[in-house]
Amino acid sequence: MASVLGVAVALDDALYAQLATRAAPAYPPPVTVVGLTGAESWSNARLASLLEQLQVAGARGIALDMPLRSDPADPAGDARLARALLDDRMVLGVALQAGDDARPRASMPPVEFADAARLAHVWLPRDRDGRIRGHLPHVVSLDGIRWPSLALALVRSGDAVGAGRMETPARWRVAYDNGQGPAPRTLHASDVLQGNAGTGLLGDHWVLVGVTDPARLAPLPGPYGSPTLYPVEHEARAMASLLQGTVSAPLSAAVQALLSLLLAGGAVLLGLGERRSTWRMPLALLAGIAGALLLAIVLLHWRHWFAPGGVVLVLAAILASGCLTALRRRLRDRRRLPGLATRGRLASAVHAVRTKGTAHALLLLEVPGGVRGGQAVDDAAARIARLLQARARRPGDLAAHLGGGRFALLLPGTSATAAERILEEIRAQAAEPGTPLRLAGSIHACADESCDCLRHLAPRTAPASAG
Repeated sequence: MASVLGVAVALDDALYAQLATRAAPAYPPPVTVVGLTGAESWSNARLASLLEQLQVAGARGIALDMPLRSDPADPAGDARLARALLDDRMVLGVALQAGDDARPRASMPPVEFADAARLAHVWLPRDRDGRIRGHLPHVVSLDGIRWPSLALALVRSGDAVGAGRMETPARWRVAYDNGQGPAPRTLHASDVLQGNAGTGLLGDHWVLVGVTDPARLAPLPGPYGSPTLYPVEHEARAMASLLQGTVSAPLSAAVQALLSLLLAGGAVLLGLGERRSTWRMPLALLAGIAGALLLAIVLLHWRHWFAPGGVVLVLAAILASGCLTALRRRLRDRRRLPGLATRGRLASAVHAVRTKGTAHALLLLEVPGGVRGGQAVDDAAARIARLLQARARRPGDLAAHLGGGRFALLLPGTSATAAERILEEIRAQAAEPGTPLRLAGSIHACADESCDCLRHLAPRTAPASAG
């Protein structure tokens, strides 16, 4: 649901930018944008001069992404523009307007221009959040015409290698540069017309001409982390992705949801095994996150996009929640059971006496049913803590809380017989009238390095029965 509803869309954008940038070639794409500023001053005659200048510069293909109008006051300029559009390298964009019908309506340019150039759509699909991430290689308009996109038609006009294979996906995701990789350059049309633009960005390049004037046209947002771009610059990014082979078809919503459910649900079920340990669930959640990222990388290699953000977000939230719960539980235990060592500190002490070969005894006590929740059980836990602290009189003695209703007392230099007597005294004191506690207990006495006390300190899923 997080993936389908776009909750993790910012994370998906960041992940896709990293993966697509790493997969993209290091060289800049042979695509250049020629931006028209002060578009009202661009008459048809002047626009024809610009197209002729691009043709002379050796542009491999030229696309025009702007509305054209006839000028009754300058029929010669209209005729000159129509002749410039007759070039086989020229592609003219046709605006598609959404209406009440399921299919958009085509807003055709004047007939003299439409008959002269190859036509293509300039429809930019927006996602639910209004951002542009994808590209439609074909759109069927209300009149039944199947329009190729400006980028696709322009590549075909220049006979690019491999252009035909990009007809299969119904929609592809554009690999935006996000400032981390090479991107198409934008030149000012006035500089090109005056011959001040470098020929290296025009010769043997695909050139897209469009409005880049904020007074005439507002730039549109791309994915999170990318700059806002004018429509013609979005078209240029789509064409660059096409030429570099970095386009990928997003998985359908049903396949995306199924894969996300399998990854997230599988990780949680793996962490909820019958014999749980402290690290089982965190490791399972981290494995689920790694699996989602690995699946995205593998599918992107085959030109399919799986958005892992939903899985990563949900599993990370569960992991953070578990860590926070464990931290709060530990802090709560320390507040209500002051003076008791933690499991880790007790394990270090046991390891130290075992290494020295010191004889010792480890007393384990447990309250059947645990000691969590409620003032009565908190008082019982504090009472056990006082009993253990009263017995830890010597410098090497150590009383500890192992979690839940489990407690331990390490007594170096104590025999098994003496430890048994101490255990019985503690249990007798706990069972005194008033608020009697029935404690389960065991003793593990060792006299050399063959001690196996550490294995008795591991977490358990269920408390021991009373004995």
